[in-house]
Amino acid sequence: MGAGLERVHEKIRLFKKKYYLNIFIRGTLLSILVVLSYFLIAALVEYNLWLSPWIRFSIFLTFVGVVLFCLYRFLKEPIQWWLVKRGLDEEQSAKVIGNYLPKAKDRLLNLIQLSSHKTKSSLLYASLDQKSHEFESVSFDAFIDLKNNSRYARYLLIPFSALAIILVLNQGILTQSASRIVHFNRQYSPKAPFEFVISKGSLD
Repeated sequence: MGAGLERVHEKIRLFKKKYYLNIFIRGTLLSILVVLSYFLIAALVEYNLWLSPWIRFSIFLTFVGVVLFCLYRFLKEPIQWWLVKRGLDEEQSAKVIGNYLPKAKDRLLNLIQLSSHKTKSSLLYASLDQKSHEFESVSFDAFIDLKNNSRYARYLLIPFSALAIILVLNQGILTQSASRIVHFNRQYSPKAPFEFVISKGSLD
């Protein structure tokens, strides 16, 4: 394999690493947004309504479902890639990269397909090495801008701001309601809006 072709393969490997890193960052931000928003809504509802055990159990079960959904929907691809190396192969990566290189889209894919051809010859090696020089000055991973995920980070300001306000005003809204949801099988009763104070003098 020529040095030029090897560099193309290496560039594709770097692209895939950044591709899945980008998905992971985006997925993590979206997962935090969804899970935190659900938690805040559930905590506020439980704190104010003192729900029955079976409703609290439904909320708790739904919370677990939301977490699992986020893992599957937003983080499955990078997790599979890092753990079991399941994901884009070189041809699929070439097609994705080709979206950023419309003029050379088919040539990159053709280069990858030819390089995987079982029958090799000196003429084929020379042709592949020559074709690879077209991509010598191109960094495929540069097409992915991790900073684009900042738009998802901005959405997190809403639930985090709400969380900060609640913690400042009354952190019991979160701690008490969360405790009641986690211990869904216990029976809780709202505190009376008043309390009796018996002074020592009143007993004489």
